[in-house]
Amino acid sequence: MEIKQFKVIFTSQRKELYNFIKSTDLTYKKTYIEMIKIYESDTFNEGNSVFILFDKGQIKGSVAVITKEISIKGEAYITDIYVQKENILKNDAYFNIQLKILNTKIFLRTLIEKAVNYCEICNAKNVKVGIRESEAHLIPHIEAIEFTHIYDVVIMKYNRDESKVFKSNKEMELKPLSILNSHEYMNIQNEAFKNSPNGAIIDEVEVKDYIVQYANNEDLIGICSDQKKACGIYELSIDGNIGWIDTIGIMPIYQNKGLGSALIVKCIKKLYDKNSDEIKLLVITSNDIAVTMYKESGFEEEKVFSYWFEKIL
Repeated sequence: MEIKQFKVIFTSQRKELYNFIKSTDLTYKKTYIEMIKIYESDTFNEGNSVFILFDKGQIKGSVAVITKEISIKGEAYITDIYVQKENILKNDAYFNIQLKILNTKIFLRTLIEKAVNYCEICNAKNVKVGIRESEAHLIPHIEAIEFTHIYDVVIMKYNRDESKVFKSNKEMELKPLSILNSHEYMNIQNEAFKNSPNGAIIDEVEVKDYIVQYANNEDLIGICSDQKKACGIYELSIDGNIGWIDTIGIMPIYQNKGLGSALIVKCIKKLYDKNSDEIKLLVITSNDIAVTMYKESGFEEEKVFSYWFEKIL
């Protein structure tokens, strides 16, 4: 077996990786060009922290590592885990079944150990890893290499309530992200999420990427103001007929004043105005304040999206 970084693999291997990911994760919707752009971005150190496992010339798995939070929180994140799952047939002998399970375990362990070693070189104090619900069969293998379950990320779905949608805080305004307020947006988001679990710090390059990404939907991302004072940020998206509240954040000095709930209502109304039939969001189960706020706003847990584990280095 051999592990290579995304930065050095050939174009043909990159295309092979894309097809491998698509076959492993049937929900993967990114294009080949989008995958290239993401894996070559600052998020993954220009491709140096994306690792691909080859066995006998064929791709058997890949992982990506986010290290930018190490200098701030001492945390690294292992994400985008894709490992070949051996097909177990009804007529497989017991030995063959165990061998296929062992292969999956070996592929995953080899990749995770490589990722953890990379994190140690980058001076991380702890490493978090997320396992998608569809890949839950990998959890025993993750726990076997001393990762401890810390929380889940769940999908919550909004139960439409017209009285709440239209009974919104009239003082709160949503202002789209632009070049002129990009620095303010960055500072507000970083302040709002500096103490949040899995909260990431963004930089000016990432904010500019947001502006490009939302070029035709500028009103889906921006800054919220209450009584003319900027107090938080929001980021929304639409996938088919489903509207997503991807990110909302209120700066600490404005928290506990009902502004988070007011922002949710504003976001719900905006998504319905965009003809969304359903509205959903993701939330970490350990974030009790956020979970409670969403439930009080009319959201109910639909299903687990991913399971998160941590290893102290």
